[in-house]
Amino acid sequence: MRRGAFAVTLIGLMLLAGCLGPSTASWGDGNNAVTVNFDRASTSFTSTLGPQTESMDGLQAVGCTPGEEDLGIDKTQAIQFTGYLAASQMYASHTDQVKSIGLSVTASAAIQSMPFKQANEMIEGEGPRVDLKNWNDPLNPQTGSGTVDLDEIDADEDSRWYILGLIPTTEHIQDGMLSLGEWHQAVTVKGYLVASNTSNAYGYHSIQTVRDDCTLDVGNQNREQLFVMVTGLELDGASVTSSGDADDEWVHGDVAFLGRTGFVMMFFVVGLGGAVAAFILSKMFVMKGARDTMKVLLGQVGIDHVKKVKQDVKKAKAAGMVSPTERRAEQRGPPKKQSQKKSESSGALAGFDFDSALADDGDSAPMKTSGGGSSVVVTEAAMEMENTVAQQHSEDSSQGNVWDAPSRISSTPTSVVTQPSQSKPKEHFTSVAPIRSSTPEPKPKAAPKKRAVRKRKATVAQHEEPEVQEQPAPQKETFQDEEEFSDFSF
Repeated sequence: MRRGAFAVTLIGLMLLAGCLGPSTASWGDGNNAVTVNFDRASTSFTSTLGPQTESMDGLQAVGCTPGEEDLGIDKTQAIQFTGYLAASQMYASHTDQVKSIGLSVTASAAIQSMPFKQANEMIEGEGPRVDLKNWNDPLNPQTGSGTVDLDEIDADEDSRWYILGLIPTTEHIQDGMLSLGEWHQAVTVKGYLVASNTSNAYGYHSIQTVRDDCTLDVGNQNREQLFVMVTGLELDGASVTSSGDADDEWVHGDVAFLGRTGFVMMFFVVGLGGAVAAFILSKMFVMKGARDTMKVLLGQVGIDHVKKVKQDVKKAKAAGMVSPTERRAEQRGPPKKQSQKKSESSGALAGFDFDSALADDGDSAPMKTSGGGSSVVVTEAAMEMENTVAQQHSEDSSQGNVWDAPSRISSTPTSVVTQPSQSKPKEHFTSVAPIRSSTPEPKPKAAPKKRAVRKRKATVAQHEEPEVQEQPAPQKETFQDEEEFSDFSF
């Protein structure tokens, strides 16, 4: 997983190589910034690249005149430093070792002196390769093993070199110095040297001379270490100017031929489009491999049967058929509640209707469910009706089912009153209400009264009518313990 993420990150950085660059100092008055007021007669700068803010003024620019070797502050033409860019260093800050004018340097470059065309035709790998270790001092790089050791160049060296500390003269030049972050390219730096009151000052103008085209000559030591106030840069197919108005002005993040906008569009088209195309192709290959494997395992006849089954399944689903799996899922799922139309002729027994049981009324609020697995709900109205019918039955039974028990000859005549048998068990109403006719139902007839049978010489037992209770509890048929019956004949 980590290797995959690293590979994706590396590819993304390669694609965005034209939009990324080294960090450098900013232009202005903030931290890690520099500001230069360029004037050939008197140049000043303010830098916050060091431990503390540093300012200098009164710097004089040294130029040239085409066709003359000598340089001077009265010359108006900028000096050129042309060759092959072998190494460079961008500065966002400086160490304590850098002093005075060195704090205004925002970039350093090591350029092998040669004509621009020769440098542009040099094949990658054939030019000088510099192993850069440390470049804290803008004019004194520390290098290691390589084809060229810059800090060891002397009169015996075959090549000639410019070691330049570059001071930007405008904000556009400061932004354009990022173009020097790409090594191994042809470049021409245009600018002015810094005049010094003392001869042979380190990095200042001394005894240097130029050619007819104002290109600086390299001295006998094959190395020139100089501060340069840069006014322009020339690259292969691009340039950097003080005003930033050139037709071929170099812009950070620009890509040759395509430009920044074209590069971003190419990234989306080639990158994302290629990823989608690769996914589609890989899926096609996987499906083709699966089909080939199926042909080997099932044969052509088996594949034809599979296709026929798929067609039958589609036709069955279109016809509304349900598969056994779906049927079992429906059976295991919770039962669906089906609403029934409320009967208009429900009358007084509306509480037993299923819709009435579910209705949110005070008289028909569901109280309890009947036993068993049915979903019948007994409402309060149904319970009151049931209690009324039970009271009527108990009242009629208590009046008719009284008889005089025969008295024994040897005992005092007594009467035995029997309790009525237990009323009928409560019937449960089903969820479907019975169909009722439009004619009113006849009232239920009271149970016929039984005549009391008298024994000879038997006294009529006087009994009192039992009080009607609201909810009579059923009782088992018992006899009084005081009486004993030996003769039950009537």
